[in-house]
Amino acid sequence: MVKGVIFDIDGTLYSYLANDKVAVKSLCEFAEKNLAVDKENFLKAYCEGRRIVKERLTDGGSRHSRILFFQNTLELLGKNPFHYIGEMYECYWSNFLKGMKTFDGAAEFIRKLKENGIKIALCTDMTAQIQYRKIHQLGLCDYIDFMVSSEETGLEKPAPIMFELALKKLNVDAKDAAYFGDSLERDIKGASNLGITPFWYIGERQVEDTEFDCVKIRSYHEVIGSKFFFNV
Repeated sequence: MVKGVIFDIDGTLYSYLANDKVAVKSLCEFAEKNLAVDKENFLKAYCEGRRIVKERLTDGGSRHSRILFFQNTLELLGKNPFHYIGEMYECYWSNFLKGMKTFDGAAEFIRKLKENGIKIALCTDMTAQIQYRKIHQLGLCDYIDFMVSSEETGLEKPAPIMFELALKKLNVDAKDAAYFGDSLERDIKGASNLGITPFWYIGERQVEDTEFDCVKIRSYHEVIGSKFFFNV
């Protein structure tokens, strides 16, 4: 039985894409009402603003900062960021968070891990503050022991430090740990490279066949009764 389990957050514990879609829609409505900018032009500036940030910042949590995305968006639109950026930030995240829910079986699996004395950590490329808010919104605060973010390490997955620091916080050897993530390259291969047993969460996605040997799961119900995690 494993002693520690590490989870990615976005796309692994809940649907990032579904909530981002809702949040961006609310931004478009905000822009039309407060900036006098239509949806098409706002989205064009927003996409370009994101591209600028990610191109300039090649690693670390800051490249995911919505504050930086919105700052660049407003500058491209010729609007003063100081007048709108706080409202835009709250508009995006309040609408993002309110619709969040864990994937089917995820919360039950995490609770069962905790009940069986298995330590739990999170490993995420996003900025730390919003990730704490997400875990609170998902109702998982009582079950998670630690979090490692790329804001904390200065590097993103699959950088070894992300997984090494999670293991260190858990005080668990790689051979006694498992990892759940949705990205083959960043999560699964990154964890496997350190000797952590990976579980690739694919949900309803259609993924290409790969020669990389790992367990694929479409639902957390597939592992709730697993002998790999529990004495059943």
